[in-house]
Amino acid sequence: MSDLTNPSLTFTRFLPVSFFFPCTLSKVPPLFRKVSGRLAPMTILLIDCYDSFTFNLKSLIEQATEEKCVTIHNDSFTPDEYESRLVPFLNQFSCIFIGPGPGNPTYSEDVGIIPFVFANSAHIPILGICLGFQVLCYQFGADVEYLKDVKHGQIYKIQVNKEYDDFGLFEGCDNFAGVRYHSIHVRNFTDKLIPLAFTVDEDEIDSKVIMAAKHHKYPFYGVQYHPESICSELGSTLIKNFYRIVKSMRPTTNVELHDPHTILHEPLFDKLNISKSTKIQFKRLKSALTPIDVVEIFQGYNQDALLLNSVSSPGTWSIIGLPTNYQSRVFTHIRTKDQNVLYTHNWKEEKHEKKAIDSFWKELAAFMKERYLPQNTIDGVEVPFVGGLLGVLSYEEGEFINFETLESIGKDIPTSKLCFIERFILKQNTSDDYFVCSIKPSDDNWLKQSVDRLDVIHDAMNDVPNSLKDLTNNATIVKPTQESYESKFDQCQTYLKQGDSYELCLTDQTFIHLDKEITPWQVYKVLTKRNPAPYSAFLKFDDCVLISSSPERFLEWDNDKVELRPIKGTVKLSDSLSYKQGCEILKSSKEKAENLMIVDLIRHDLYNFLSEVAVPELMVIEQYENILQLVSVIRGSFKVSKYSGIDILSQSLPPGSMTGAPKKRSVELLQRLENNQPRGLYSGVCGYWSVNNHSDWSVVIRSTFHYPNDDKNTESTNCWRIGAGGAITVLSTADGEYEEMAVKLERALQAFE
Repeated sequence: MSDLTNPSLTFTRFLPVSFFFPCTLSKVPPLFRKVSGRLAPMTILLIDCYDSFTFNLKSLIEQATEEKCVTIHNDSFTPDEYESRLVPFLNQFSCIFIGPGPGNPTYSEDVGIIPFVFANSAHIPILGICLGFQVLCYQFGADVEYLKDVKHGQIYKIQVNKEYDDFGLFEGCDNFAGVRYHSIHVRNFTDKLIPLAFTVDEDEIDSKVIMAAKHHKYPFYGVQYHPESICSELGSTLIKNFYRIVKSMRPTTNVELHDPHTILHEPLFDKLNISKSTKIQFKRLKSALTPIDVVEIFQGYNQDALLLNSVSSPGTWSIIGLPTNYQSRVFTHIRTKDQNVLYTHNWKEEKHEKKAIDSFWKELAAFMKERYLPQNTIDGVEVPFVGGLLGVLSYEEGEFINFETLESIGKDIPTSKLCFIERFILKQNTSDDYFVCSIKPSDDNWLKQSVDRLDVIHDAMNDVPNSLKDLTNNATIVKPTQESYESKFDQCQTYLKQGDSYELCLTDQTFIHLDKEITPWQVYKVLTKRNPAPYSAFLKFDDCVLISSSPERFLEWDNDKVELRPIKGTVKLSDSLSYKQGCEILKSSKEKAENLMIVDLIRHDLYNFLSEVAVPELMVIEQYENILQLVSVIRGSFKVSKYSGIDILSQSLPPGSMTGAPKKRSVELLQRLENNQPRGLYSGVCGYWSVNNHSDWSVVIRSTFHYPNDDKNTESTNCWRIGAGGAITVLSTADGEYEEMAVKLERALQAFE
């Protein structure tokens, strides 16, 4: 009898594909297709377990094998499809990779089709990664147990049992670095499993923790560590060795796959259409005025302004958007359990054009597609913005939010808010140069008028107080309690140790009840004085106000490339903590693990669309005032891709640095942990998408925001909200994380205290 769990469906190891499909090539089943008179190369299957590293693995497979890899979710087939659809589907592939994912190998809801795949694919070589490895071992009799000391984002040396590796899975590999992301390990192998590699972990009962194994008879292999991680060594060598084994075992059958179960993304647009009517008109001048001065001058003429102000390095440009009353187009997306609607109206007008939508992103893409202006310079100077959409996208604009359980904090709270800007002023912060610009037709009079308005001396920051309390006695601050935070922290630790997540970015909100006489502009000036930041912003719309002092870029793109700069790891310097000591803290395994997990997550987000992704800066320490932070830079290229930056933005929210990983499970857990309260603008992104297809978005942190329809507003006070939090891993302590949250909260809260 076979040792597969379903003996009635056991296959002989090397039977040709014709055995499973007894038909001539002219009657190949529908999932096979000829291409230009010949059959396309055979395809590799990757089964995704809803992990945030899956597309890193897919890219590694395709680069190492030079073959196409098709991806499906582990619940793509329902049980009633297993016999009729899944079995023939599997037989189309040369081999199968089973990816990592959250959860437990003994829970059917976490593993989906994987046990069935092992039970019905004895003829197909399989390589399981992490969860895939655990299911393999559990399926064939091994015990799975929780580690005493969970490893998430930890780098260990992997040692190979060369005497058992008869097919050479680890040929050329020994004593190499592998990144571990697991809370469960396998023990007590039966004779059906052969251990191939281990790592030494003195914290465990068995100090040799198994890192790889194979089945004694079938071509089933697995590794516990993550070969696709940026910090794992010899990942490509492992995949090449496995594929060499595959080619020695499987017959060559050339097929191309077309199946609705595969994970595919259609581009939001196929190309941008050049707008022949759009031209940039501009006036260039030199001025000692600051962007804050300019905004205040225009406010004196009843001109609203949306400000993206790069107050400090590494920002180099400030953008002042000047909406035209009753003309500038405004997009308001509102999504709740009862509605998913887009309002389009003009600046200062009431919302009236209401449209039920399927995809907010498709609406934006369709609008911008027809307004492309391929111009990146003004007067010979490369500029970031030549008109376009400017505004804010909330945390809830991202994926995996459960709107059915999400609480309401007020009537018609916007999920996202954007304005199409045609008049704008650019300030190059490394010089005194200003560009007053318009893409509205025949706008010379406005240009001249605007230049004349700037021919003044003005100091908007003169006599700005250090705190808003100097302007009013009517201000009350309500902070989250440490007791409440510690309770949620303990719940996070339970989820982490169960393997439901590697990292959870737990947050909470502080409420400031501030006298209604205090204007948002006053709040912005005080916060900017107290906490100058590279991604400062003043965005005042009719139904939401964001005042940001963020240090973190989320995503920047143009026609050629995309870049993300996640921050994970924060230390505040003081009289008792020197720069050197702060750097040592950021170099600890805890801080590096936090950053590594987000780097791997972002690489996954980019590899979802791009084939060329690089990490030019990994865990670099940057200083902002008295704050040290651990920063990485991840870049991707659009040169050989059919996708654009808006595709990546649409699939990358919420920012991984604000959720943890794997993102899907983490977002779901965090919503429960945070009592189904929306984060709102906090943890979202603000920025712009220019008509030249250059775009830049920062993460909304170290910021405060307000909704005119907030249920917490009173007759005399407005409720201003500040979110703060931090990434919790198994190495975190409740006191340490609460202190870090307090440090981050202080950056924005100091304007009110």
